[in-house]
Amino acid sequence: MRRPAAPGVREVPGARRTGVVLLFGQAVAGLLVGLVWWSLTRRPAALLVGEPVVTSSTVYPMARDGVFSVLTGLVGLVAAVVVLRRARRAPVTVFVAALAGALASSLLAAGTGSALPPAAAGAGEVTLTAWVAVLVQPFVVAAVVALVTLCDVLVRWTRTP
Repeated sequence: MRRPAAPGVREVPGARRTGVVLLFGQAVAGLLVGLVWWSLTRRPAALLVGEPVVTSSTVYPMARDGVFSVLTGLVGLVAAVVVLRRARRAPVTVFVAALAGALASSLLAAGTGSALPPAAAGAGEVTLTAWVAVLVQPFVVAAVVALVTLCDVLVRWTRTP
C-alpha cells in the first residue's frame, strides 16, 4: 500500500524511478566493474604497465589504481548523462541518488575486485593502494553535471535580451 504524499508536496514518480534506477543500477554496475578490474589487473598486460611487463612494487599498484579509476570514471560519466537527460522534474533528488549510487558502486567494485583470489600462488592480490580512487566516480558525476548545468545557464543568460 502506497503512502500518500505530504500536504503541499507534489509526487514526481518519474524522478523517483530514475533515482532508484541510478542508485541500484550503479551498484550492480559496481559489481561488474569489480570483476572487469580484477580480470584486467590480476595478470597485468604490457598495455597497463609498459613494455616489458613490469610488476614491481611501485609500478603495478599505480597501474592497478589507474585502471580502477578509468573504469569507475566511465560508469560515472554514463550516470551523469542519465542525470542530465532524465532529471527535469526533480533534479536534486535524482542528483543525490546518482551521487549515492556512484559511491556505492565504487565501494562495491573495490570490494569485489579485492575479494577475488589472486591469479596464481605468490601473485599479488588485486586491491586498491590509493583509496581516494573510490571517489573518482562520484566526482565525475558531480563535475559533469555541474559543468553542463553551468554551460546551459551561461548560454541561456547570454541569449536573454
